[in-house]
Amino acid sequence: MLSYFHDFLQHIEALATASPELAFEKLNPVHAAALGVTLGCASALAGLLAYVALRVYRAGQWPPPGWRVVWEMRVRTGQQATVVAVFFLLLAIVVMVDAVWLLHLPGPVPAEPEVPLQEV
Repeated sequence: MLSYFHDFLQHIEALATASPELAFEKLNPVHAAALGVTLGCASALAGLLAYVALRVYRAGQWPPPGWRVVWEMRVRTGQQATVVAVFFLLLAIVVMVDAVWLLHLPGPVPAEPEVPLQEV
């Protein structure tokens, strides 16, 4: 897969010298795929963070009961657990807002052909 992408980029580089507009058009699917992968990953991360926030909020403790932890940690209950849940929820919202902002960024704009100036 990586060698295919490398060959594709070499083809685009060679094409860019002959026809920049055509090379730009051939890069649009790569741009769309990169945006799709980014949005998918951001959505998965936001979903995971929202799920964890909901579990912490419902259980009233961090980590929620039954969860395995990598190292020994103190169980936080009450207001401390609520702060953890709110933090995770805000982080999920920030991730999704950033993903939507990234989608609304303008894509690459092809360079317009330069018109030679003529002296009068």
